[in-house]
Amino acid sequence: MTVPTISRRTFVKTMVVGSGTIAYLATALTVHGAGPEVYTLRIIHTNDHHARIEPVFSGNNPVHGGVSRRKTLIDAIRREGGNQLLLDAGDVFQGTLYFNQYRGLADLEFYNALKYDAMAVGNHEFDIGQGPLVDFARGATFPLLSANMQIDRSSPLFGLIKPWVVIWVGGQPIGIIGATTEDTPVLSNPGPGVRFTNYIEAVRLGVESLRRDGVNKIIALTHVGIRADRELARQVDGLSVIIGGHSHTPMGPMINPPDPNRPYPEVIASPSGKPVIVAHDWEWGRWLGDLTIGFDANGNVTRVVAGRPTEVRPSIDPDGGFENRIRTLRGPLDQLRATPVGETRVALNGARADVRSKETNLGNLIADSMLAKTAPAGAQLAIMNGGGIRTSIPEGRITLGQVLEVLPFGNTLVLLTLTGEQVKAALENGVSQVEQTAGRFPQVGGMRYSWSASAPVGSRITGIQVSDGRGGFVPIDPNASYRVVVNNFIAGGGDGYSVLQQGTNRVDTGFLDSDVLVEYLQARSPVSPQVEGRIVQDGVLPGVADVTAPVPAPVETPAALPRTGGESLPAWLLALAAAGAIGSGLRLRERAARIAAASERETVEVE
Repeated sequence: MTVPTISRRTFVKTMVVGSGTIAYLATALTVHGAGPEVYTLRIIHTNDHHARIEPVFSGNNPVHGGVSRRKTLIDAIRREGGNQLLLDAGDVFQGTLYFNQYRGLADLEFYNALKYDAMAVGNHEFDIGQGPLVDFARGATFPLLSANMQIDRSSPLFGLIKPWVVIWVGGQPIGIIGATTEDTPVLSNPGPGVRFTNYIEAVRLGVESLRRDGVNKIIALTHVGIRADRELARQVDGLSVIIGGHSHTPMGPMINPPDPNRPYPEVIASPSGKPVIVAHDWEWGRWLGDLTIGFDANGNVTRVVAGRPTEVRPSIDPDGGFENRIRTLRGPLDQLRATPVGETRVALNGARADVRSKETNLGNLIADSMLAKTAPAGAQLAIMNGGGIRTSIPEGRITLGQVLEVLPFGNTLVLLTLTGEQVKAALENGVSQVEQTAGRFPQVGGMRYSWSASAPVGSRITGIQVSDGRGGFVPIDPNASYRVVVNNFIAGGGDGYSVLQQGTNRVDTGFLDSDVLVEYLQARSPVSPQVEGRIVQDGVLPGVADVTAPVPAPVETPAALPRTGGESLPAWLLALAAAGAIGSGLRLRERAARIAAASERETVEVE
């Protein structure tokens, strides 16, 4: 039998990525060696929804997305008829107040109404443990998929997640295999009873099983990122299509300005030379992915009939039923959103690409708020993972809702002691995946650092200076100890910060990061943070201040007051208690209620 191969005449160019070659479409794909086209399948797809039930706004103007307009587009596509699937590649959870309030069940209501056919499990589905995903899976009218999730009977998720599924469309069986990033235990909080195996081997096993059952049109529905999807296509035979997410990758017309080297979709040669179609749909429902593919009788891809994602613009009429339901769901959120907590004289930059690659004024503001809250306990340095900063805040009044959208994870502040060498190791981890726009990039307070993007991973940090407590900076001492404040996610090794697990004298303050930022804004508004040279790429730090005094050492002298049993409490722990940390950490609704009540009295209590 002749193996179908990709005709180079139909491509604008080829591009080497890793060890494989990506072929970029000019208009449509033609495959030599494939039989006559006997079947076409239209795949409508989304990924990285992140609780964006309402449109994405710029100021007060909606610019993209919203499930009401998504419904209008999907209904129109379905009226066109033909063989169709509606798929989502994961990370439905986390990112707006809808998730804070409803923990994914509001999104589920709309996904059920949209009649999704299948969804991959994303890492953010575990952000607050297994419970919300359990509720989501039990209520879903579509299967949740992940072939590389191993779930034992001790987990409430047991039996709720399928590795793959077969859906009959137009008289043909379509196999859909799910996959989730193996980094989920690092990126999120899956908890006990769940582990993640190699996604390539898991998908290969699924392909072999489906092929034995006579299924020859197979889709991998993945939440592993574009680079991992390309590698999957290069390593596994038998896949027709990969619909992906996780890396928030725009393609084709989603990119502005246009880039001919980044089309929608990409076509990658499998180990046997057959084409594998790869498509992502950026993020937040800004666009609706739309791909039509032809197949021969043996399930070989014959061509990409059409690749035409649609921008979900404000000009699209929203679905009335969805709009009515959103108004009801919005009720509890409006009061939450509207509570004023401060003011900024400058726009606060929390853009995803920026907080994950360079210093931003919002990153500085958050790091400074962490330091201010824990300074009474001896905190000297702050590290904030850029991936924990989820959006920007425009100039003007700042509301509680905006703060919670910037810091939606409900993380608490953790104090620990690190050596200067360990601080450097933490920063090395932070800049180790900048090329992938990874969330580990470190925004900092109480220090500044320089790094080289061209240096090998592990040797990128070229200088670190720490505050001398008097407005100047001195070089970090690799052998000295420093008191560092971080969030509980990276304190536990999240985002690759395993070195933080080596920190000593650890205490989880119970302070919610969002509460801390609110308190900081209330005490200092109007604020106007600047980019001030805390992070220097491919350059050198300013000259070290001419001082002779050493950096203040962490306060760890045992206090005089004994605990029951005669053990003495360290002074830094007593300082935390005095600052109100121990037994603190009000939840979101409690904080909102108190701030709202205080606002009505025209005074605000600061905890």
